[in-house]
Amino acid sequence: MTEEETNVSYEIRVAPGADGTDPEAPDWQVCELENGVLKNDADIYDNLTFAEAQQIAGMWTKKKEEAEGA
Repeated sequence: MTEEETNVSYEIRVAPGADGTDPEAPDWQVCELENGVLKNDADIYDNLTFAEAQQIAGMWTKKKEEAEGA
């Protein structure tokens, strides 16, 4: 049996119903995507400022790369 490799990535986006015009407003989300698709609503982290969202996405990307031995 061949195990399918999953590509995990992180996307920063504007929360539904939010303007996304103020980077200091908690209008932003970080979503964990598997092969480009959101598989579970629990993988959405919201109520973030844009800077917080960037920090979280960067931290998770770094941890993923470290775990993969990149």
